[in-house]
Amino acid sequence: MQLQAPKETEPVPGGHSSQDMIEFKIFDSKEAASVALAEHIAGRLESAVAKRGEATMIASGGASPLATFRALRRQRLPWHKVTVVPSDERLVPPDHGDSNEGMLRRELMQEEAAAATLISLAGAKNPEDMQLASLNARLAMLTTPLDIVLLGMGDDGHTASLFPDSPDLADALNSPDYCVLQRPSHLEAARLSLTPALLLDAREIVLLFFGAGKRTVYQRAVAGGDVEEMPVRFVLQQQSAPLKVFWAPDN
Repeated sequence: MQLQAPKETEPVPGGHSSQDMIEFKIFDSKEAASVALAEHIAGRLESAVAKRGEATMIASGGASPLATFRALRRQRLPWHKVTVVPSDERLVPPDHGDSNEGMLRRELMQEEAAAATLISLAGAKNPEDMQLASLNARLAMLTTPLDIVLLGMGDDGHTASLFPDSPDLADALNSPDYCVLQRPSHLEAARLSLTPALLLDAREIVLLFFGAGKRTVYQRAVAGGDVEEMPVRFVLQQQSAPLKVFWAPDN
């Protein structure tokens, strides 16, 4: 499939990256955005391996990145030198339908990408037995800055599993740990989420979302305000990593 160039690119003042702007890429369709993002990620990973001998990618859960993962897994890259880490996880077994790890194994870790290494968060599904400490120790061994961090955004302004209604949110936003437990009040099950301590230690961050509704949410978030009200603001307001937004209408 021929790669389609973005319809429009908007530097958006107000959110701050290391370039003092956010690069907002607009595409005509989800398919065009997904293929373009897969090509972009592939380029970042290939360059990282060529320069440093390895590459690390944080991969979002949810439905938005599925088409990107399906296109990315067909890219001929040195996948055996690539490490993939879920941005967050539900406290369910990896073979459960709601597991982000399971989704990544089905949608990304196939074809060419089957040779990549996936770091599981699911092993910490019982944090009280200290597996969470072991997981953080393993995450601390990752080479940073991370080469690319792919995140999504919810209608409530959450990203990863950092939800505005979680009683643990403030601690998570300020935690030195790379992965923490979150207990959003509107969800039955607790979640594990990577924290800003790791997510912002990146060479590049990409935010992917679709549809007019989420663009409105984004515009509200990027205008500024309390991070705990809309956790995605920790990405939009940071000044350490370049940020690209990939967006298309919900069609």
